[in-house]
Amino acid sequence: MGEGAVVQVPRAVEVAVLVAVARAVLDEDTRRAVEQVLKECADLARSEVLIREHGGRSPTKEECNEVVSHNARGEPVTRAMKWGTAMHQVALECSRQRLDTVVPGRFSLEPTYRYDRRIPETKYVPQEEVNALLREGRGAQLKGTLVPDVVIHQGDPLQAQSVYDLKFPCSDVSNPPNWRAMPEPGSPPGTAPSQKDFYMKALGLGAQQVWRIAPWFGVLE
Repeated sequence: MGEGAVVQVPRAVEVAVLVAVARAVLDEDTRRAVEQVLKECADLARSEVLIREHGGRSPTKEECNEVVSHNARGEPVTRAMKWGTAMHQVALECSRQRLDTVVPGRFSLEPTYRYDRRIPETKYVPQEEVNALLREGRGAQLKGTLVPDVVIHQGDPLQAQSVYDLKFPCSDVSNPPNWRAMPEPGSPPGTAPSQKDFYMKALGLGAQQVWRIAPWFGVLE
């Protein structure tokens, strides 16, 4: 092969290299700083929303389950869902401001990934493309995508170093919130993989790189 010739790298090799890079872990000091920010932002979000919406009182289960509106598809929206969305918004804005001083240029909030487990292959969907699909009424094309709350990376969302999902229980703050199950076609009852399982597979991460963040509980596996 002549000097300067272009070598075609097989797709499988590209994926393998990408996964190897993605597995680079955060150093301990950075990880602690990131998680302290996320914990404090989650605590702030719950307190702020409950003060604004409920006089600062912890709601009962019945209050959380009450239907307060309906979405564009006519589906019921409970108070727990409404407040959970509001808490996410507050926590993410808090995280945006504070993480910019801890890991500038190395974090993404609510990034969107297409994960094809049959190949397997993961593609990052830029926010501009997500916005365009939603604006044009083609949001159905985003069905099945993965959208973790916070991804710490090496400057590229596909080079993830850790993933964090914010969880906001409404009434029961005595038990930590669980990962959401993500059933697959044909999977037996009770065996559905969780969000954590999908994040690990899609981004080439280990169990100690994917976490939940919940008010008062802090960082959870």
